[in-house]
Amino acid sequence: MSIRLRFTLLYNAILAVTLAVFGSALYLVQANSTYYALQKDLERNAARLEEAVRRANPLPNGDLFDPKAPNDPHDLSGEQALRDLPEREILRVLSPQGDVIASPFARTDEPLPLAALALQAAQNGQETWESVTFQEQEMLLYTRPVQKEGKLLYILQVARSLTERNRSLQFLASAFGIASLLTILVAFGIGWGFAGLTLNPIRKLTQTAQTIGEEKDFSRRVAYQG
Repeated sequence: MSIRLRFTLLYNAILAVTLAVFGSALYLVQANSTYYALQKDLERNAARLEEAVRRANPLPNGDLFDPKAPNDPHDLSGEQALRDLPEREILRVLSPQGDVIASPFARTDEPLPLAALALQAAQNGQETWESVTFQEQEMLLYTRPVQKEGKLLYILQVARSLTERNRSLQFLASAFGIASLLTILVAFGIGWGFAGLTLNPIRKLTQTAQTIGEEKDFSRRVAYQG
């Protein structure tokens, strides 16, 4: 392997490592920022859902609906707090035991996943975040307890699909990967040219030395400028 090729490969290796570090950092920043934005959206919409269910004529004992029919989905779509919620979100209101007692917008879809640890955390007054699979989609699920005077009234669940976010991240990774590959190919050509210019004096020395050795002409000198 020639010195020129070694220099060119070294330049490109340094460039490739730099691009890899920069691309990874960019991907992580984008992934974390979009995830954080989704969390904030779900928190705001969970607060709207809580406002709506608190105004849905709760019974004196704190129950939201008739305890004789806790699994009857109830339409909360008329509540002002829910009218501006995005359609892409899935909302559920659960009993303290984890049973669905309300499905806003009169939706009667299957219950959202509720892990035992998430249910236990809600019963202890703690909110949880999960990445779950629902209706063959990866979703970000926010589970939030609603309490009154230390008593758990119900559990709210707000979920949004991560498909759009994941596609954006995948596109970012693909676009950056293609751009990096093209950049490395162009840099290889430029590096090859610069390496040739840089090593040109050494090449002249080598050729002159070989000529002196072959012709035994010790008066021969290397032509140079500067």
